[in-house]
Amino acid sequence: MKKQNCTCGKSHRTLPAQHKCIKKQIGKNVESRGNYDQVLNFGRVRVATIISLFRDCLTAEYCDFDRKGRGTALNHDLYGYDPDQGVAVIQARQCIGTKYGKTTHKTYFLCGHNEITGASFVHPVGSHAIRAAINSGGNSVEVVKAAQRWMWQVTPAQLAKAVRQGDLLLVPEKEPAGEYRGEIMTLAGSHQLSADEIRENGHVYAKNPVLHHTKNQHEPVAVSGWASVRVAREAAAWDFAQRQGD
Repeated sequence: MKKQNCTCGKSHRTLPAQHKCIKKQIGKNVESRGNYDQVLNFGRVRVATIISLFRDCLTAEYCDFDRKGRGTALNHDLYGYDPDQGVAVIQARQCIGTKYGKTTHKTYFLCGHNEITGASFVHPVGSHAIRAAINSGGNSVEVVKAAQRWMWQVTPAQLAKAVRQGDLLLVPEKEPAGEYRGEIMTLAGSHQLSADEIRENGHVYAKNPVLHHTKNQHEPVAVSGWASVRVAREAAAWDFAQRQGD
């Protein structure tokens, strides 16, 4: 990855290093939110600085209106940020103006970068999960976790002990009932699951599972004992914020 210029005045060699630095700068500062619950700042850390870390995940912003208010605009707001994971929840908002008035289209998505190649990913998530987390008083990290719980349909306790590989999640479980499915299975097109035994009963379950990514964008991950293997769901999205990456 290219070096990143940081508000601390240093040029960091990697994007993860900049996330780590921003975490230190945020410290114990409480985020400030705006009229639409978007994050405005973390003390002296400006949101624009954080959004810039995800610029390759975003469609370029634009604003093109005539004097009569006809035209289109696209912008982004930050709703969640977890520097430890290096991911953010961002809302892309398009405004379309016609002679009949203005229409707004919105998509919320989790975005970040794969740990090996640094390739960007965008994963649209359910807006109600984001709003519910904010309405319950959740901070930016909790908003990210709410998005992830929605994606994999897990509880907070399950998410806390799970292991992620891209859009797949290994969730430790008790031994399940289910139909025997062998010892190897490919999920979501590019995740190869190997296990002592694979069963299926609503979810895919595996004993001592190991996940390898055939595109080599993620490190192998494993769980001892039984685990369910969850493939992330995605929300419907407008064409300026559709899913990308794995």
